[in-house]
Amino acid sequence: MTENPILHGIVLSSMPVGEYDRRLSILTKERGRISAFARGAQRPKSALVAAAQPFVTGAFTVVEGRASYTMIRAEVNEYFTELRGDLAKTCYACYFCELAEYSTEENLDESEALSLLYAALRALVRGDMALPLVRVVFEMKMTYVRGEGARVSECVRCRAKEGPFVFHVRSGGCLCKTCAGELFDEEGRKSYELRTQMVARGFYNLDASTWYALRFIAATPPGKLFAFTVSDTVLSELREVAAAWYEEYNDHRFRSAEMLAEVETE
Repeated sequence: MTENPILHGIVLSSMPVGEYDRRLSILTKERGRISAFARGAQRPKSALVAAAQPFVTGAFTVVEGRASYTMIRAEVNEYFTELRGDLAKTCYACYFCELAEYSTEENLDESEALSLLYAALRALVRGDMALPLVRVVFEMKMTYVRGEGARVSECVRCRAKEGPFVFHVRSGGCLCKTCAGELFDEEGRKSYELRTQMVARGFYNLDASTWYALRFIAATPPGKLFAFTVSDTVLSELREVAAAWYEEYNDHRFRSAEMLAEVETE
């Protein structure tokens, strides 16, 4: 008799189905992102009530179906209750889970994405890193997990490793002074725009510390990533680059990002 698989992961989202059940999206180590039904999870006395909630991490015993799974048992490792009592942290956590859900697939090795999400949630709980910095680190690292991250250690065209560089979103990372030409600095870009009547968008002349932060994010494993601080200037530049990158390479609108935007402006 085949045993039911036990999948280790994090619940990304949970929504009611009918009167008593819930449909879960779970990012797992073994099967990537899966959909699973928790039968009776809306009944107050159900053994699955506590486990069928976002942010919950643990070992989930499931029955495999043709198009989805059914969760029949859960051994919870962490509830992340600290996040639920703080509106700002809840908003960040929801956004991280939605971004992870969008960025992962079923039946692929998503262990790195799982590690990144867990590390980001732990960083929110610790509170020793500015929340907007946790966000931008998570956003940028996820692009590398997906294999779509910016090249930040060499020129994307000639592969020169010696700077100075300008970051260009559409080119996919940094350009050296030779390859960027007159578009390398702001003065040259203004001259180009006046001459051509075209906007030179997506170029960023970054602080040296911002370059260092981008390279650290690209090269560091998720578990060691959320352990640094930056100046307000560097944080501002990182957020600009991340926002421009996602605008250029993603056509998805994250519902939780809109709510998070309101929290960040308060």
